[in-house]
Amino acid sequence: MAFNDRVVFNGQSVAVVVNGTVVGSDTSAGPTLLMSAVKTGTLSAQVTVDAETNTITLAARWQISQDEATWHNAVPSNNAANVVLATGTAGADAAVTKAVSAPSAVYGARFARVVIDVGVTNGTAVDSANVGYNYLLDALA
Repeated sequence: MAFNDRVVFNGQSVAVVVNGTVVGSDTSAGPTLLMSAVKTGTLSAQVTVDAETNTITLAARWQISQDEATWHNAVPSNNAANVVLATGTAGADAAVTKAVSAPSAVYGARFARVVIDVGVTNGTAVDSANVGYNYLLDALA
C-alpha cells in the first residue's frame, strides 16, 4: 500500500452539538475512534469551532476509554491546560480551524475522542463545532 493510501484526513468528521442542552462548563463529544488502526504518533484532530454567542468559549480536549462507556481525560505529558480555541463576541465571528495533536496517552487506549468544552455561558443555535481525525493507518492493522 502506497504511503498516501494510508493517510486519513478529517476521518469520521461530524458536527458536534454546542447548543440546546449544552450549558456553560459542559462538554459535547466528538466521534469515537478505534485506536487499533492508528499508527503511533500520527494522530491529530481537525477541529473547527464557530463561537458566536457573546462570551462563550469553545475548547477541545482529548479523552480515552477502554470500553466506550467510561472516559478519562488524556493530557499532555506536562499536564498543560487546554487552550480556548474561540471566544464569542456577539458579532460575526469567523470560524476557527485547528489541528489538535493527540497526547501520547491515547496510544495506550482502545478508544479515543475529542470533546468540545463549552464555557462561560450557554451555547445557542449560532454556535457550532466539527471534529474529524487525521492519522496514518497502521500497516499492521
